[in-house]
Amino acid sequence: MRREPSPNVPRREGRPLTGSIVWHDAERTIPVGVRVTIGDGTRRLIRFDPGTTCDQALLLAPQLAQRARLAVAGHAPETVEEWFVRWADARAAKGLSSIRNDRARYKKWISPLIGAESIATIPRRRIEEVVQSLDRAVQLGQLRWKTAINVWGVLSKMMKDASRSKVIELRVREDNPAREVQGPDRGVERAGSYLFPSEFLALMDCERVPARWKRLIMLATYLYVRVGELEALEWDAVDFEHGYVLIHQSAHADTGVVKPTKTKDVRKVPIEPNLLPLLEHMRDQASSEGRVLTALPPRESLAKRLRKYLSWAGVTRAELFAEDETRRALNFHDLRHTGITWRAVRGDEPLKVQRAAGHDDLATTQRYINEAQTFEGVRFGQPFPPVALSALVGFGVSFGVLATAEANGGFLARIVASPGGVEPPLAT
Repeated sequence: MRREPSPNVPRREGRPLTGSIVWHDAERTIPVGVRVTIGDGTRRLIRFDPGTTCDQALLLAPQLAQRARLAVAGHAPETVEEWFVRWADARAAKGLSSIRNDRARYKKWISPLIGAESIATIPRRRIEEVVQSLDRAVQLGQLRWKTAINVWGVLSKMMKDASRSKVIELRVREDNPAREVQGPDRGVERAGSYLFPSEFLALMDCERVPARWKRLIMLATYLYVRVGELEALEWDAVDFEHGYVLIHQSAHADTGVVKPTKTKDVRKVPIEPNLLPLLEHMRDQASSEGRVLTALPPRESLAKRLRKYLSWAGVTRAELFAEDETRRALNFHDLRHTGITWRAVRGDEPLKVQRAAGHDDLATTQRYINEAQTFEGVRFGQPFPPVALSALVGFGVSFGVLATAEANGGFLARIVASPGGVEPPLAT
């Protein structure tokens, strides 16, 4: 390892304030930490988190050096960085699925600016400087304005919890320095995407699309549930006699652990008549036990595969694939938006749509109703159209069979025959 003084370290009494960056390599591309002199005269190496960039290291070095000069080993005030670790761990213990994104947003956009500050005394001015930094990054095209809003959401929640968290150990100050701070500027709202019934049917009719993917897509659309809710759905929650599916739990995106739904509510989604044949067939194959889908493809591949299969089916509508300042490409979660939009277009009672969709307030549902009004007098198509069971069954292999075969080390864990040919499991 090689030490080089940081060019940004402020001078004190004619010489640089101690704060040499320690590099892992001679090219100085991988920063290890900062070697500082503590207030009692001892030397310490403060290590960076793995993945810290050179620019972030240069920003942190003078802050860490300044703090170390004023501190006494073992009695230094808790930094924002140290407090954030405790805060994030507490949120992870609650099973919040957003914590992975929160950690990433903090590390990239917040930590380099205020990570070395004292959490108990950081002033409002420093919070405002973070907001200005986010606005500048948006102007330079380094991040989207919605990402900046999300970063601000993390920072403002941190400061709020530092003063009034229900976890007493996290309360380290009397005031909230972010309370009166204006967040980042908002930009143009990008239009979301959803499928028209004709596009959905083209996908279902395409022989190249694996039957197991068609079933997954149809369930996500006709039940308009979140991916985690679909993954955690079990047969004992499907009431065929009374015609509804009980949505009461969700699978964590990272761990797969079952937890309450995003809004922590329990709701009933009516079974559309044209979905019933598929559910009955799948129930008979599963003997009404376990999960409806015993294995799902990796979540990070869902959107890409969905768009690929749409292109195979000859669906080319530009706004489904565009990714620019005003349009957002279709992702798998948009199948939920598709189902809710179809209910609004069909003219279903708003309060019933709100309840089945699991929206906290009617204002969210109203956005779908407003979109539906666009199509008054326009040929939209039949919402929740019938799909031939033969197209959904084919002679492919279900996700559940694949998981069983893989566990048993069978041939089906490696390749699958389907109407589209021989294909690897889950990935297609």
